[in-house]
Parts: sequence; structure tokens; C-alpha cells
Amino acid sequence: MRQWRQVAVFFLSIGVQTALAQVAAEPGGPSPAAAQASDAQAAAEKAAAEEKTAAVGEKTSFAGDNWMDWKKMTGDWGGLRNQMADAGITFDINVTQILQGNAHGGVDTKNGHRYSGSGDLTLTLDTAKMGLWDGGTFVLNAEPKWGDGILNKVGSLMPVNMDAVKPGFGEGCMMTLSEFFYQQVLFDGKLILLAGKLDGSRAFDTNVFANDERIQFMNLALRNNPVIPLFLPYTTMGVGAVVNPIEALSIRTAVTDAEGRAKTTGFETTFHGPTHTSLLHEWDIKVKPCGLPGNQRFGFLWTSMEKQHLQPKSPFKELGPTLTKVVGPKVMGWMAPYLPFDTSPDEVGLFYNFDQYLYTETNDPTQGVGLFGRFGWARQDASAIAHHYSFGVGGKGVVPTRDNDTFGVGYYYLDLSNKMPDAYNCEQGVEVYYNIAITPWLHISPDLQVIMDPGGSEAHDVSVVYGVRMQVNL
Repeated sequence: MRQWRQVAVFFLSIGVQTALAQVAAEPGGPSPAAAQASDAQAAAEKAAAEEKTAAVGEKTSFAGDNWMDWKKMTGDWGGLRNQMADAGITFDINVTQILQGNAHGGVDTKNGHRYSGSGDLTLTLDTAKMGLWDGGTFVLNAEPKWGDGILNKVGSLMPVNMDAVKPGFGEGCMMTLSEFFYQQVLFDGKLILLAGKLDGSRAFDTNVFANDERIQFMNLALRNNPVIPLFLPYTTMGVGAVVNPIEALSIRTAVTDAEGRAKTTGFETTFHGPTHTSLLHEWDIKVKPCGLPGNQRFGFLWTSMEKQHLQPKSPFKELGPTLTKVVGPKVMGWMAPYLPFDTSPDEVGLFYNFDQYLYTETNDPTQGVGLFGRFGWARQDASAIAHHYSFGVGGKGVVPTRDNDTFGVGYYYLDLSNKMPDAYNCEQGVEVYYNIAITPWLHISPDLQVIMDPGGSEAHDVSVVYGVRMQVNL
């Protein structure tokens, strides 16, 4: 009804202006002085309207004469986008496209380049702006995805393109409703409650310099802690709470289904069959040494899902190395499902994460250079990953006149369980990227990765992966 009222007022105003124009043209119309005053008033109203339009354009960054300065590629949709936002409805569209190639080593370099891409279609409903209740937000996020990248060409344990393996891998083009959840902010932000199908990376293990695969590092090991997926699926049904007792401390907890999948609603495993639960708990502490912003994050992981041990029961445990040499690893791989294994009734893990600026611009604290790092631990009996380490340097606006460009240099070390076969020890990698902000809505990122011992063994030579990523905010 509100839209129809706006349309009616628009046409009514046109009719009134037309009638006034006809009166002015008729004999006996307004005097020259009155006409001059009317012209002055019209000029003032026009100036006010232009000023208001400019203010709206500056506020939303959707309007303006220069397309390259818009915040989003498609603008404000003739004003509809702004009207929807005022009514509590926002719809964001992001598209990420990546071309990568394996130039050396790994599993295979022949025809070793691949194109992949994904999208994020996010609908957000603000209950306060919709005139319902304060502090409520509904979020629905759909992900179209195409291509699987070059993981099979590289053979690494850590995907060199995180965007190509979520929400699914090896299943062709897909479209999933990966997230749908409700968030309620209470007590002026001191308490935030969430429920629905959640992506844990929205709230846990975040990092200023190493967290967004769309404009930062592509490799999973430098985007998030790879120990966490051992306990929590990419997206899954759950509930969460964020407690912010003081500005410098945020305590985050989530209880989730341990078996959720991005391609399903999650109801089939959450409310049917065995109950397998995962728990994430994190303390996020803001620090400011020497006046420079930073974050320290400490986390705990637990799951009730039974975990099969990596080694079979005796005597197959002791005979395993000898049998592998006799029949070969492929035959042992075929035999493994038929061997008896012990299980652990649950699993625990720890993770740590920090980011710390070393320098920031006086007029813009988001511009500067800083360090980041991660550590992860899990029990070795049932987890192939025993320890994870990563650290590096990141920054924004380090090149003069390029205030919105970002860069990163990172290294990771994946230490495998000592319960794995002797041939598997560790995997290491280095990644360098530079993200060029062509416009506020278009980013181009050249990227280079070097993966040592891809797959965790010496079976393959060092892999050199080149790539370029284009991210568009529609």
C-alpha cells in the first residue's frame, strides 16, 4: 500500500504542476512579480532537492554521475534499493570468479589450469525497520557454485582455492541455501542470540588480515583453522550466543549438529537419527599495545560424535607397515574398511588466533600493516591433523594513492598425526596475494602459492600454483 500511495502522490503532483502551468499561461494569471517570486521559490526547491539527492547518494554510495565510484555495480536500482533498505530489506549479490593453474609439481601439470566461481545471494530483514520489534535480524544466504578448481591437480591436503570446495566438491554446478538464521540483539548489544542453519566462520576464528577468501588469502589453511572442520561442518543447524560484557571482550558459544551438510536443510540429522553434537567456545579479547589495535582469540572444540582411530586393532596395527610394503598402499586402502578399528566416544580440540597492527594511518585506522597467526591442536588417535600453525603479514593502503588495496603474505605448516602411516608427515605452504580495488565494487587479486610436500608426503614434487581472482559486488 505504501508503494501505491507513493505512486499516487507522484502522479497527483504532476497533475497539480500541470494545472498551475496552465493557469500561469492564461490571461489574467499571476502578476510578473508573483511569477518572479514563484520562479525564485521553484529554484530554491530545486536546489534543496538536488542537495537532498546528493546527500542520499553520498550516504548510500549507490547514486552519482561516476559509475566507477558506486558502492555496488548495479547502483540503487532507480531508488528501489534505498527504499527497500529504509523498509528493513537488503539484498546483496556478490560474485567471485577464479582462474588457477598448477605450473610445477603436484599430481599433474598437464592441462593444469581450471576456472571456477561462486556467488553469495544474501537477503537480510531488519525487524526494527520493518516496524515489528527492535534488535531482530533474519538472514538467508544462497550459494550458487560452479567448478572444482585445481585441487586434484595439486593433490594438497589444504585446498589452494577455498571458494572452489564449498558448499560442495566434485559434484558439478550447484545451488544451495547454505544459511538461514535469526539473530536477536538484547541489552544494547551486551547479548546476541542466534538460531538456525549457521556458518561458524561468521563469528568464530575471524581475523582482520586472514579470513575472507573473496578478497584475502585463497588457501584454506590461511583463511581459517583447519582443525575446526574436524568438529563442525561448513554449515549446520545450531544455536549460539555472544556475550559482550565490556567493549574489549566478546565471549562466543555455539552448540550445533555435528552432521549437517550445506546441501540439505539440516532437519534430517538434527531431529532424526542419532544425536551428535558439537560445541565451540571462544574468547575474543581486544588489545591495544602502544595504541595499535589487535585481537587475541582463544577457542575450545568438542564433539560427541564417535571418531574412528587412524590405526586398526592389533595385530593389524603392528602388521600394517609390512602389509603396505607387500601389497602396496592402494590395496591397503581397499582393505582398510574391512579391518577392525577402535573408536573414541568424543573428540576435543583447541585453537588460537591473533591479529595485531604494527602501523596505522592517523586519519584511517583501517589502513596499515600488521601480523596474524593461528594455532590448532587435536588428539592424534582419531584426528589426521595433530597441529596446525600459520602466520604472516597483511595490510591495506600501503601503496600511495591506493588506499583500498590490500595485500598478504602467509605461511602454514600442517603437522599430521603420528598415528598416520610413516610416509605421511606434514604439508607446508606459502601464499602471496595483492588485491587491487579497481572500483568499490570490483576487485582483482593476483595470487601465487608454493605447496611443499603436497598431500603430506614426499610422493609429489613442490607445487607452484598461480592464479587470479575477480570479485564483483552487484
